[in-house]
Amino acid sequence: MQVADKNGPTRRAVVAGGIAAGVSLAAGLDADAQSQMPAGAPGAVPNADLPLPPRDDTVDILHGVSVADPYRPLEDIARPDVKAWIEAQDARARGFLEALPARAQLHDFISAAMSYSRTTIPGQFGPRFFTMFSEGLADQRSLGVQEHLGGPRRTLIDAGSLSADGTVTIAGAVPDRRGTKVAYLLSEAGSDRQTLHLRDVETGQDLPDVLNWCKHTSIAWARDGHSFFYSRYPGDNDPQDWYRRGQIVCEHRLGEPQSADRVIFRREDARDYYFELRATFDSDWLKIIAGVGTSEKRGYFIAPLHDPLHFTEIFPIGTAGFYPLADTGGTHYALTDLDAPKHRLVRIDISDPKPERWHTVIAESDTVLDQAAVFNRCIVAKHLDNVSHRISIYDLTGQRRSTVDLGSLASVSFGRSFKGDDHQLLGVADYKQPPRIEWLDLESGKTSLFHASAAKHDLSDAVVRQVFVDTKDGAKVPMTLIHLPGVQLDGNNRTLLTAYGGFGISLWPYYSEQIAAWVRMGGVFALASIRGGGEYGQAWHDAARREHRQTAFDDFIAAAEWLIANNYTRHERLGITGTSNGGLLVLATMLQRPDLFGAVVSAVPVTDMLRFSKFTFGVNWRPEYGDPEKNEADFKALLAYSPLHNVRKDVSYPPLLVLTADHDDRVAPLHSYKFVATMQELSPNSTVYLRIEQRAGHGQGNALRKTIDRGCDTLAFLCDKLGGPIKELPKLDRA
Repeated sequence: MQVADKNGPTRRAVVAGGIAAGVSLAAGLDADAQSQMPAGAPGAVPNADLPLPPRDDTVDILHGVSVADPYRPLEDIARPDVKAWIEAQDARARGFLEALPARAQLHDFISAAMSYSRTTIPGQFGPRFFTMFSEGLADQRSLGVQEHLGGPRRTLIDAGSLSADGTVTIAGAVPDRRGTKVAYLLSEAGSDRQTLHLRDVETGQDLPDVLNWCKHTSIAWARDGHSFFYSRYPGDNDPQDWYRRGQIVCEHRLGEPQSADRVIFRREDARDYYFELRATFDSDWLKIIAGVGTSEKRGYFIAPLHDPLHFTEIFPIGTAGFYPLADTGGTHYALTDLDAPKHRLVRIDISDPKPERWHTVIAESDTVLDQAAVFNRCIVAKHLDNVSHRISIYDLTGQRRSTVDLGSLASVSFGRSFKGDDHQLLGVADYKQPPRIEWLDLESGKTSLFHASAAKHDLSDAVVRQVFVDTKDGAKVPMTLIHLPGVQLDGNNRTLLTAYGGFGISLWPYYSEQIAAWVRMGGVFALASIRGGGEYGQAWHDAARREHRQTAFDDFIAAAEWLIANNYTRHERLGITGTSNGGLLVLATMLQRPDLFGAVVSAVPVTDMLRFSKFTFGVNWRPEYGDPEKNEADFKALLAYSPLHNVRKDVSYPPLLVLTADHDDRVAPLHSYKFVATMQELSPNSTVYLRIEQRAGHGQGNALRKTIDRGCDTLAFLCDKLGGPIKELPKLDRA
């Protein structure tokens, strides 16, 4: 189990919905006047005095349809004219954003609010406990070790020493079973690419081993601690006819060169496989959870740790969602959505693992079973209950013993545990307070505070309200509203709406200093849990994937219309923001309903839905978006909403800020470049800014100061364009 959060493709990741921060006033205009002006009116910021982007006459023929791609040259960032265009766009955006009066106030508040000590849940390996932690405004988290739980922490890997500019991150760390060595992954400048290193815990010194070709890499140690298994992509020493975009699993012996590693698992069919590895030492199993791209339909394979070449397939790839939890020798526990769209917990006898032989321990219910931990005498389970988490304790037959009271609208993560433990550590977060760690006593079912947050600010006085929005087709979409008490429902509130709506990812309650800043400045924050996520199980996800993607846009539009109809805001005061798939969401929605929004911020968005699979990690999104080259129905569905292909000539769109990063190898920045160039050509009277962060990536792993800057840019821009009075933010001490 990794100590750090794995920055890899996983359906079960927690996504913050794309909220960032920022505020501004256009020179010579007061905020209210600016918010009333159409985007192309005299006095609006023009897209002038910029070099023209290089273009050509590229036309692709897909399923008999001619699709022009005039800004294809922007895909080649090595071209001098492309570099010049990018630099000019970024300089213009930076100049505008940094001059906004509210930005300095935002930066001071958010920086001070984030200047405190943070730590992950301690994970036990042998007698020692390991945590990822940061102090103050450190750009990256370091790895610490304690000789006993609650004891003094020693810094094992100081992230601040890894780079001069704070852009090298510890992307994952896996100690061996005795806690004597740590295999850890480093990534640079926010990239998904990683290098694997080893450190001796006693001496604090690195071993000479350095392994390459790692990306979304998973690690499992052998029993003796002299070797480990890891997933990687084929490298220079592997046969050239191997498919380069599918992972393999290797065994590395300490002290030997990577060229001597033994390949122990590989799928020979050319597909986009990735593998998650786990090891259980008491049962002597090496486990592989295997998936194709971002599909949740994963397979499960096991082999004896002492004989890792002999794998047995327990569950095939591509059938259903499958998430192994624990095992007791020949009995394995797993969550699955097979015949249970909201998941059930099953017990499997590996001597006869056919699904019809599985025994259901916790049956599917009306809420999604999202996570579980199996102990010798009980099971701790987490259900999603209207975008909140409910923790319950069951006996081993599946009878519920008790429900744990953690308050309303909370999200919970589980710490590393062992079958014989008498407790479970829980990370608990909500919208009002930064995360804390609770100790759950398994016998009594009661919790006690284990580690309190050291944050200097919270939203304990704010109003957090959940409403349900009726959508176009009659579904009810939950939306969470956060604002200060006494908000007037007069349609004048500056309101920020965000969502994600893809890949089965659920938006759970979380605390954000950026949201706190927005609310303290007098704004209303709204988070819509639209379809495409996993809040209500597989059907909720499937309702907005592939040819049904328009459902996510319709849900988001319905949420915006609800806010206006219920007098929280009006369209001039309604801003939207989203990141990655959420960036695609807000752009597609803006293009379909430009009349509905006062300003838009799209971060690291996917915009070219006909060529997404050709760049970086994009091929792995086919299970979510479809395959426009091979499937005509997918092509038609994608073309209908692809942001790059749906900008209408001479339509005035809301003011738009697009944020990307030069090292983003999850969503290539060319998506942003081509879209902005298209917007500036076809809608020259619309205000469009392109901001490119340097030595940064998609998000996770970026230096903290760059994350703060992205947030300040977002909120400053929205405050400026949406208008309304801006309340002064509290003064916080950074010390």
